[in-house]
Amino acid sequence: MTEKSPMLELAMQELEPMEAPGWWTAIGVSAGVIVSATAAYGTYALTAAVYATAIT
Repeated sequence: MTEKSPMLELAMQELEPMEAPGWWTAIGVSAGVIVSATAAYGTYALTAAVYATAIT
């Protein structure tokens, strides 16, 4: 092992936590899109049901 290896290892350990926010951001955005799409579909289904009931 050379003298510079421990410093390189320390530098890599400092960078590792920086990788996590990307995954959590993607998960959060995906969850937000799913919740928004579900709410939009629920509103559409409710409106269609009320409209269909009002016509008959």
